Amino acid sequence: MTKKGIWLACETTKDQIETIKKIAPDYEVIEGWKDTAFDFPLEDIEIIYGWKGQKSDELLKKENSRIKWIQGKAAGVDFLDLASLKEKGVLLTNGSGIHSIPIAESVFGMLLAYTRGIQTSVKSQLTNTWNQVESLIELHEKTIMIVGTGKIGKEVGRLAQAFNMKTIGVNSSGHEADYMDQVISQDELVKHLKDADIVVNILPLTDKTTSFFNDQVFNAMKKDTLFLNVGRGPSVDTASLLRALDTGKVAFAGLDVFEKEPLEADSPLWEYENVLITAHISGIAEHFKKRLFAIFEKNLKAYIAGEELPENLIDYKKSY
Repeated sequence: MTKKGIWLACETTKDQIETIKKIAPDYEVIEGWKDTAFDFPLEDIEIIYGWKGQKSDELLKKENSRIKWIQGKAAGVDFLDLASLKEKGVLLTNGSGIHSIPIAESVFGMLLAYTRGIQTSVKSQLTNTWNQVESLIELHEKTIMIVGTGKIGKEVGRLAQAFNMKTIGVNSSGHEADYMDQVISQDELVKHLKDADIVVNILPLTDKTTSFFNDQVFNAMKKDTLFLNVGRGPSVDTASLLRALDTGKVAFAGLDVFEKEPLEADSPLWEYENVLITAHISGIAEHFKKRLFAIFEKNLKAYIAGEELPENLIDYKKSY
């Protein structure tokens, strides 16, 4: 009987590999993130852990591919051909939850950089200028609208409540979510935007969320709203955001993701003093390997037992 393979597409520790072998003794474990040669037929790989661009694509596209499950390492899965995976019956789980702490911390890092004058002070320091600003903003008692109440959104809500902020969560149906004082559906967002001092976008990218933040949404915001995007770049129409900045609807934008990445050198966004740009770094997690493997280990035990995968199984109908 041909041995089935588990392709490790992201770096995995020796202890983690031993754990995999104990859980799945009938499988060959291939350290696929290395460039070293290996003697195992690609068509016998059944599980991919992580993702490694072209190498992983080659495994999927093989005509005789036997891949049954992919454990992704990111929360977003929009870069994959979901229709093809669904057609082939491939199970897909993502890394949702790994990035909730670092992204939530980045949200508040960007907010505080603006509200407490830190961004201005950094620029002044570059020119040895003593620039003592006269007016600053407190987050205390402000209302923050969190668009996307998944694991990242809940962590943003938890931190916001620690700042004594009011939290409004937005999700597809308006269902309850932890750390949200109020939850509304996406369809209700426009009429409630006037209540928010700060709007944070954490939406996944789907057909419904592409260019979700457009002129209609930005125009519904009250003047001087603070806007942050740590979701997916194409969920925000850049031209609409620029107009909102020009009209004062948005007083500050903290942006970690963009419609096209890397952000072009000639993008107008670079020129706005009230825009803070980070290069898609908010999801970088100090404990990434440990958190991702915890998800994979739990799912692998269920997979070997023939049970439904308990963590982060993607619903192809929703694309997340």
